[in-house]
Amino acid sequence: MRTTICVLSIILITAVSLAQENIFEQLDFVLGSWTGTGSGFGNSTSKIESEFKLIMDGKYLEVKNNSKFEPTENNPSGENHIDWGIISYDKSRKKIVYRQFNNEGYVNQYVLNDSLSNDTILVFETEKIENFVEGGKARITIKKISQNEIETIFDVSFPGREFTCFGTNKLKRK
Repeated sequence: MRTTICVLSIILITAVSLAQENIFEQLDFVLGSWTGTGSGFGNSTSKIESEFKLIMDGKYLEVKNNSKFEPTENNPSGENHIDWGIISYDKSRKKIVYRQFNNEGYVNQYVLNDSLSNDTILVFETEKIENFVEGGKARITIKKISQNEIETIFDVSFPGREFTCFGTNKLKRK
């Protein structure tokens, strides 16, 4: 009896530790460095560099994006959008949370929407935005096109309105 309890305990402990080892398994396809182009975002086109990497012994996923927009008639000097974020796992809610900071002063806290996400699509929706229109929302969708290609879609919703696509990026693995 003791042997059975001991073996079951070891199996349970092993299963729990293995389950906790890769909490970001669903996000594995985005890991790495990416480069590509964007469209929308109030400008004609942009060149983007992105990086998704595990940090601090795999407890967090760091996200870096740098988009350089071409000059336009309305913005002759062009524009540079930088955002940086950390994705973590909230054990108490059993949710993946993405906290994003950008050079325009917005701070977005997204939660992975499990009902809209799967092995090839990740949908992050804001639960809180700092320095934006009160009641506004944002959504980031990351689609796996192939092993070496992804597409990101950024949607915005103003109070009382549906989400509207604000811009897209097509990225290839470096």
